[in-house]
Amino acid sequence: MFEVDLQSSDEESPVPDANSCGDQELIQLFQQQISPASETAASLKRTCGLHIAQSCDYDKIAVGLSRCELQLFQVREGGQLAVESRTLGRYESGIRGVRFFNGDPNSLLCCTQDGSVFLYDVRTSDKVFRYEDTSEGAKKTMTSCDINQNDRVLCASSEVQKTGDSFLLFFDVRERNYLGCYWECHSDDITHVRFHPTNPDLFASASVDGLINVFDISKVTEDDAMQYCFNVETAVDSINWHADPTGRDLVSCVTTTNDLHLYDVESQDSVALFDRAQITKSLRRTSAIDCNVVGTHNYGNGSFFVLAGSNFNRGKDCLRTLRYDNKTLLPDRSFGGNKQIVRASVYNEKDQYLIATGECGLITLWKCRTDGSEQTGVNGASKSLKQKLHVSHRAKPY
Repeated sequence: MFEVDLQSSDEESPVPDANSCGDQELIQLFQQQISPASETAASLKRTCGLHIAQSCDYDKIAVGLSRCELQLFQVREGGQLAVESRTLGRYESGIRGVRFFNGDPNSLLCCTQDGSVFLYDVRTSDKVFRYEDTSEGAKKTMTSCDINQNDRVLCASSEVQKTGDSFLLFFDVRERNYLGCYWECHSDDITHVRFHPTNPDLFASASVDGLINVFDISKVTEDDAMQYCFNVETAVDSINWHADPTGRDLVSCVTTTNDLHLYDVESQDSVALFDRAQITKSLRRTSAIDCNVVGTHNYGNGSFFVLAGSNFNRGKDCLRTLRYDNKTLLPDRSFGGNKQIVRASVYNEKDQYLIATGECGLITLWKCRTDGSEQTGVNGASKSLKQKLHVSHRAKPY
């Protein structure tokens, strides 16, 4: 009912993607074949879900749409999605990030491209405050935002400005004022920022310049704050924090060419690298060109998984997870009933829900049961549709 004709930029070549093995082998490898438990559409009009966040109590989901709208959904008992607000926020420029507070499920941040981060009280849908930096006159165009573990410091990243600098902007959340910025750490657009999940002073940024920088924001100067630097040698799309079973901090990154890198923070060593072809092989698919790496999520037990799929046939044929184990990616779960190319996702560790949004503007929830109670039939072989051959970077349908 809610199908839209939103093209993927990877759909430019007639090379059909397909499973690289038979259905029985897929069932043995991806032992959980999961069907959607709940699904809702953000709009009857054409739109794309670009950003998604979940509250710390796992009861609410916020979705940022390509139509410059922010929507709020409730996750009811049993995993049912319900609309709470279709118009929590409407903006003049594109949404670049959404983030709930870590300790307050009713406080939500939304970052927009024109240089503002809006704070909402989702109980009343009120816009409580707008964080912005006007210290140099015009606001800086923003690309992402995050809040630290104790909800005291907000960071927003910028594109390269007319001065040739890109910025990490810091705000005091409670006092609601601008604290200052870093501007010497990156030479190109900063694509993603992430605070450490337990250490409120530890912070990482990633950029088109290929660098991932880790800072200790308790230090007085930018030079002193810089702790570690990793050179990925290609543009970085997103980053995430992980911990191995010994508690060692790891940082993963997904590049704009759909490769996955993993680094040991303290030693600054490269732990693992999985290029697009390797991930495609682990997914048991045939076309690396169509491989879409959505991101990584923590299981909460010292391991993590990679969510990835295929752009072929608008993403309908393949959405799967790969479990990271000792420098390898192993088949994990297969998510049936997907109707779109997924662009953003969250994972509920408490209830084991995967919630995703993407290019058709759908919000879909799957229940991931370790006992296998949610298993259904495996997806059939790919339909013989055609796609143009195009080795592309990750598509962002802004």
